[in-house]
Amino acid sequence: MNFERVNLRSSPYVGIFGIATDEFVLVPNSVLPKELKKIETELEVKSIKANLGGTSLLGILATGIDNKLVVSSIVEKEEIKTLEKEGLEILQIGGYTATGNLLALNNNGGIASTLFTEKVVKELEGFFGVKFKVMNIADSDLTGACVTVTNKGFITHPNINEKDFKELKKIFGVNGQATTANYGDLFVGNSVLANSNGVIVGELTSGIELSKIDEGLRGD
Repeated sequence: MNFERVNLRSSPYVGIFGIATDEFVLVPNSVLPKELKKIETELEVKSIKANLGGTSLLGILATGIDNKLVVSSIVEKEEIKTLEKEGLEILQIGGYTATGNLLALNNNGGIASTLFTEKVVKELEGFFGVKFKVMNIADSDLTGACVTVTNKGFITHPNINEKDFKELKKIFGVNGQATTANYGDLFVGNSVLANSNGVIVGELTSGIELSKIDEGLRGD
């Protein structure tokens, strides 16, 4: 698996600004060429440049698997059309802004914040074709920000309890690791961008964190 420390938009919080699947990586229009080259090389997928909701906060406003994305209610129609022209399928759900912070999923299953209604969860299951478990992580309803998951492994908020950690292993069908990133960031989803091919971490990430992130996302 490829592994690299990279900043995105000169920020170590790469998960806030990007979205990675095994089919593509979505990055802001303002990404620097040297940053984009590293990301494409490590993740081994095509890059798509976009803004969502008129901002570069892609990872906060959307998430997905394969060529499917669920996006925030503030994402504009023209932005959705741009993504669809790139071959992506888009689901927009009303009433939720920070959609990417509320969901985490791979091809085996997903977790959804307790902020979501039962109706929305059913809609998500129909769109992605996987079952979602409604739960919080480490007493936080920012479920997506607490987890980075691929089809090989996952990492999660270090304060997760043992019961919930075992539940994540069951839902995602892979092994994982509880850890921080970016020298102490508990919300690893904000600091890590990953797919089955590679991992991008913010440049503040320490050596000990790198080891745990690598182990977790390899599924060792």
